[in-house]
Amino acid sequence: RGMFLGLQTFQRNICSKWAVVGVMLACVMGCSGVKDTGTEPDPNDVVIGGVGRIAYLRRNDANGSYHIYLVNPDGKNQVHVNGVSDLADYSGTSWSSDGKQIAFASNRSGNANFNIFMMNLDGSNLRTIVTHGGGDFAPSLSPDGTKIAFQASRSIGTQWDIYVVNVDGSNERALIQTALNEELPTWSPDGTRIAFQAGDSTGTDIYVANSDGSNIKRLTDGNRRQHAAPAWSPDGTQIAFESNRHQAVSVGSTPVAEYEIFVINADGSNLRRLTFDGGANSLVRKPTWSPDTKQIAFEFTTIVPNTLQPISTIAIMNSDGSNVYVIPNLPNGCIFPRWSPVP
Repeated sequence: RGMFLGLQTFQRNICSKWAVVGVMLACVMGCSGVKDTGTEPDPNDVVIGGVGRIAYLRRNDANGSYHIYLVNPDGKNQVHVNGVSDLADYSGTSWSSDGKQIAFASNRSGNANFNIFMMNLDGSNLRTIVTHGGGDFAPSLSPDGTKIAFQASRSIGTQWDIYVVNVDGSNERALIQTALNEELPTWSPDGTRIAFQAGDSTGTDIYVANSDGSNIKRLTDGNRRQHAAPAWSPDGTQIAFESNRHQAVSVGSTPVAEYEIFVINADGSNLRRLTFDGGANSLVRKPTWSPDTKQIAFEFTTIVPNTLQPISTIAIMNSDGSNVYVIPNLPNGCIFPRWSPVP
């Protein structure tokens, strides 16, 4: 009953298309019969699907570990890549340019550290790329398939840096090391640049650098805000990211970041906001582009006010922010989408 009343409160307070998304998320949790009391959905906002496949993470019901799943943009053809008996956690998926393999971070080696692995989409041909005691996350496969960029902390107490390694595990080397924490690297579609987030306790910004680590350029001016999770458009002209740059800076304690999706040109011009959730009860994060550049998928999490129960799923919108819909038939707990580069 508490969740039901919380959802009703949420629906009354957010009168926008995002209220409709919140109701759809509530239905994921099995609260059938709950109706939207806010704005009615736009008749043009429909499940239109799209091209390619989307990889995402979700807790395995059998043991609670995060596993990799695949789904079509219209909700069809859902696949659980890892076996239900697999106790390992998985994170940070990245597609090969031909759409046949994925790189990921996992603690499947049997220790507490996450390292970098690759495998085919059906889970076969699994191999270890990087194994280090400091922890390795967020792999990104180069478009030519020869290298993987990733973030790593190579000694206790140091910040995150960007490393690169050949796909056979050879020639690992530091690529970007500054006084900041550098995280979530991602290759440009032509392989000549890498975008990443970097920051400290005062804020995080989006940066780009040449693929050899030179010519680092900051695209956003954080001013104590968070700019994170960069994602290149397939044509290489734009970068989508999550940010709370619209949120007022608090005096005293730092408020919970109210993330929305923004887009900026790859040269740092024409920054614009795509989503307008409008409240502290939800987060819009982890954007990823469709291979035809027409759509952006993202992680959408609603926090039910009365229970603080998170409800997470994957939503899709047009690349101009219109026609937002939740991928149908996904259970609660879906996070961190990554769209295949192959239509």
